[in-house]
Amino acid sequence: MRKLIILALLMSLGYLKAQTPYPYKATYRLEYQENATDTNSIKSEIGVLYLGKDHSRYSSLGKAVKDSLENMENPETMRMDEYNQMTDFKYKIFKNFKENELILAEKVFQYKLKYKQDLKQINWEIQPENKEILGFSVQKATGNFAGRNYIAWFAPELPFSDGPYKFSGLPGLILEISDLQGQYNFSLTGFQKLEKPANKLLNLDSYKVVSQQELDQVRDDYNRDPIGTMQKAGIRFGWSEEDEAKTRKELSEKYKKRNNPIELQSNKSSIKN
Repeated sequence: MRKLIILALLMSLGYLKAQTPYPYKATYRLEYQENATDTNSIKSEIGVLYLGKDHSRYSSLGKAVKDSLENMENPETMRMDEYNQMTDFKYKIFKNFKENELILAEKVFQYKLKYKQDLKQINWEIQPENKEILGFSVQKATGNFAGRNYIAWFAPELPFSDGPYKFSGLPGLILEISDLQGQYNFSLTGFQKLEKPANKLLNLDSYKVVSQQELDQVRDDYNRDPIGTMQKAGIRFGWSEEDEAKTRKELSEKYKKRNNPIELQSNKSSIKN
């Protein structure tokens, strides 16, 4: 199966240049430590990287209610169980290798925001060590990104200079990547050529361009008091006062525990255009 995937990949790369859909899909499992002071606060989510020749899109599947409020049948009401199922990672990351540009787009409640960055943010050092992951021969690389030191394992036989989240820049697809403290670990669970290329484009024209720091602040303000923010916007919740008080307390405790972001240092050179 691995040889058939590689053969199909090599045969198709020659004409993917003119295609905008994504003919390949890499699925990753992310395990992360939510609380920096609690080694038992491990959570996990599934992320999907859709790949084209010169572009890709990464997003988390998680346990998201599809795009939260806007895709609900009745956007003015929300049950407590619906709210509690939302994923922690609602952003979508687009990489354009021709333009050396990365765009992170996220809808934080009613706000559609995006920021742009240079794609090449990591100075990798390729190491001599090799091993095998899911039948693919991979090589080790080390690098620093946003305040964390990482070990990555990439597959030269998969000719995508890409990986999960914002990671890219190696001569082959990143199959595994972990920070040295073991607090963020991405591992490939599957790679496939799609029978029908996925159309995972997103119209970003309605998204406001901000800096990474601005988007991070909007997200943090919302996470601090999401119920209050929604209520101010006229959203009604189908629960009792007792349930609301209980949920507010749970969300406040959750917010305090979520103190270990993947980026300890945000990029200060977002592209403002």
